[in-house]
Amino acid sequence: MKNIYFIEAKSPGAHIFSFTALPRLGSILLATILKNHGYNTKVFIEDLVAPDWKQTEDADMICISAISATATRAFQIAEKFNKLGIPVALGGVHSTFLPDESLLYADYVVRGEGEETLIELLDHLKAGKPLDSIKGLSFKNSKHEIVHNPPRELLKDLNEAPMPDFSLVYKWAETAKVTPVATSRGCPFACRFCSVIPMFGREYRFKSIDRILEELRAASIQKNHVFFIDDNFAANKKRTKTLLQAIIDNNLKIEWSAQVRTDVAKDTELLDLMKKAGCFAVYIGFESINPATLSLYNKGQGLGDIENSIRAVKKNSIRIHGMFVLGSDTDDIETIRNTATFAKKLDIDSIQFMILTPLPGTPVFEELKSSGRLIHTDWSKYDAHHAVFEPKLMTAFELHIETLKAMGRFYSWPAIFRNLSQFDFFYAVVGLYGKRSIRKALAETKIYVEQLKDAISAEFDRKTGKLRQFIQQRQGKSKNIILNTAALEKNESTFFSIYLSYLDKELIIDKEDFKVQKNTLAITPFVERIKSRQHQSMQILSEFYEKHKDKLASTKVINIESISLFKTCENIGLLLNIKSKQIRRAYEQALKGIGGNAFECNLVLVMVKK
Repeated sequence: MKNIYFIEAKSPGAHIFSFTALPRLGSILLATILKNHGYNTKVFIEDLVAPDWKQTEDADMICISAISATATRAFQIAEKFNKLGIPVALGGVHSTFLPDESLLYADYVVRGEGEETLIELLDHLKAGKPLDSIKGLSFKNSKHEIVHNPPRELLKDLNEAPMPDFSLVYKWAETAKVTPVATSRGCPFACRFCSVIPMFGREYRFKSIDRILEELRAASIQKNHVFFIDDNFAANKKRTKTLLQAIIDNNLKIEWSAQVRTDVAKDTELLDLMKKAGCFAVYIGFESINPATLSLYNKGQGLGDIENSIRAVKKNSIRIHGMFVLGSDTDDIETIRNTATFAKKLDIDSIQFMILTPLPGTPVFEELKSSGRLIHTDWSKYDAHHAVFEPKLMTAFELHIETLKAMGRFYSWPAIFRNLSQFDFFYAVVGLYGKRSIRKALAETKIYVEQLKDAISAEFDRKTGKLRQFIQQRQGKSKNIILNTAALEKNESTFFSIYLSYLDKELIIDKEDFKVQKNTLAITPFVERIKSRQHQSMQILSEFYEKHKDKLASTKVINIESISLFKTCENIGLLLNIKSKQIRRAYEQALKGIGGNAFECNLVLVMVKK
């Protein structure tokens, strides 16, 4: 084996991050290491420029790196080389946590940090040695059985890796506008939706100051903007200050940006050094303005921290790209709308409203998967700009559409014209790009929303034995609904009475004498306080049947678990084929009718056949 080529798969769609491509360093670093070991290496980054596939035809192995959003494209590329008989190795975050899936398309999966694993793999293949001893490797043996070797320990000394050789990247000099520089790996925090800790650990490992300066000198020659790709550039503030002072003392003239947390605002010395060292902008993960959501995300910051950080950073004339994650179990539509208002009010330069995305390897993914809330696993939609799970306080399509609309409110014509009037042409162009991206996304939304609705309806039909179709076929013959309020308090009963009345159904509430039309639907809600008491729940149902047994000749009972009161209402609406806008309006009116205090509730649906 001599020719080892690396491909970084293309992102599935344009968004505000696409304005300037930010290449990941993994493939470039691995290609550099292999070059230093005598291999002929090339790197193709699809987000920079389309590869010249003719230059890959003599490959002895193709190594493809992917995150979840680019996994679908990575698999397509892998299949292309499979047909040519060229071995394929997949690596990156997605393949690390879903190696079995990746081995459907590749011969090998390099899990975790791949510097040592890939070298050992190539050495073993050349020598014809068994692969069982290579830590961090997954592969198929001679019996086509999947083998997962034990994980490899994280690298202890980041200085051992060579300087990334960007000349190995196809058309780098002509296309790259940003040079990525890594000064550390790992993150001491524990955000529940982030894959950094499962991939790189909580121990904060960093390069020496001299080594970083060496990389920055090389980057300054290219005259590109430098992006520190550390997950938290200022996780160790003392060390970050030392680095910044070294940049100043060595008279390195670079313009750079980095990802930081809100806590940088508490250190005025740090902010002053950042500005003097050439900081143009910071990317801050604000995540949410909802205190309950910040707690749920395990973010370790409050709304006051967010506001103070924005003011402090702006005071130092550093630009802010604010990142918010929307759709947690404590977020509703108003949260999304209020976030857009908040971002505009505090004059953030650019924003990215991202939809909570359950990435493989994260606690959020495991929770949503185990609870059956993942709508699909079309990885190309796991890009933080598509709803891929069922949220708790809104529909998936509401989350999707409202997030796009909130982005549209931020990247408005008045904001663009304001930047132009202030001769801020860069952010005027960013605004135009953002506006165009959102317009394109909204144009494609109708198709995706219909796909979401179809997927949600199909899953609902599976759980309810296609009761929905049965009701729809006979909808013209039956309009009355029996509401069994035995398990409800007064405000809870009032809520369902208002909600069902807004669905244009004749409502019967525990009347002694009523007429049961054919195929009448009976609803028995169980609120959180008794749901766990199975005996009491069944007793309530038994009493209901006994009370009306002369009318209930035969029944079909469906027990539907709901994660929130809104989801209970959505399930009822789905069953009755009610449009989502009408469900939302009925729910909000019913909630308003009881003072806005929601309660947890499951329900039992009974189809009465007289």
